[in-house]
Amino acid sequence: MYSNCFIVVFVILTILSRIHSYSRLEIVNGDEVVPHSLPYVVFLESVINGKTVRCGGSLIRQDQILTAASCLYEAKNVSIILGAHNIEENEATQFKIDGATNFTIHGNYTPDTHANDIALINLDANVPLANGSIALISTPSLEDIVKTYADDLGLVAGWGKTNDTDPTYSPVLRKIEITIIPFLSCTIPYLFKVTESQICTTGTQNSKNICLGDSGSPLVVNGTQVGVASYGSDFGCSVGAPGVYTRLTSYYFWLTANLH
Repeated sequence: MYSNCFIVVFVILTILSRIHSYSRLEIVNGDEVVPHSLPYVVFLESVINGKTVRCGGSLIRQDQILTAASCLYEAKNVSIILGAHNIEENEATQFKIDGATNFTIHGNYTPDTHANDIALINLDANVPLANGSIALISTPSLEDIVKTYADDLGLVAGWGKTNDTDPTYSPVLRKIEITIIPFLSCTIPYLFKVTESQICTTGTQNSKNICLGDSGSPLVVNGTQVGVASYGSDFGCSVGAPGVYTRLTSYYFWLTANLH
């Protein structure tokens, strides 16, 4: 009996531990945001190994965008849209940059495990901050390093798919508000692949989750970005597995060294 229970638990944990590739994140069961109410969110699109990869990012300096390393790794360039709500329309608020090539990818990024999944896009010039449609988001301070954010309510937004089966992406920016969970509640379902340099949100809160199109999107708590969307379960966004993000407090010194 006990051996059978062990086998069942092992199978369940193995299923939950499967990891998304760089293009497997999306917003599920989210809501359309009020247009331009999250002016720091950035749309990114690149080509990696012949495949178009859609991602999110955040404007943290007027000439630097924070995103996931998985969105840029082996990409030659990336197209960027700031100030957007509906990316399929030519909105007057949009500021577009085609073919940015100057990336700072964490030197220890590991594609197979998504360890150190963090990167910066370095722009040639400052982007305009105007009309409330483009704005900066703050990142954690040195004093924030000790914070775990466990049980805090986080907000994440992007233009990814809205469910596991729909082949199309959301043309408008959508968001979810979701609870951050303690480290142990996240690393156990993923067979201890999650490390303390990552931060997780619950996968069981009204089936909301990150899941194709939202890697690199910012996780924000009380106006400060605390995470970068990284990966989730390979079996879908609604199976109840936590969403995993790069924890920015763990990369405070990396960011400080690489910010302009």
